[in-house]
Amino acid sequence: MASNSKKTKRIRARKARPNKRNLKASLARTRKNREILKELASEK
Repeated sequence: MASNSKKTKRIRARKARPNKRNLKASLARTRKNREILKELASEK
């Protein structure tokens, strides 16, 4: 039987996984938006 700390570690790792994917997608979207805004600002 696994100890409480091992169980807790596994649960936390499993919970962090989907959030990590969302953070990466959000970061990519933010970068893309920043590039678009820079282009628009330079046109004026």
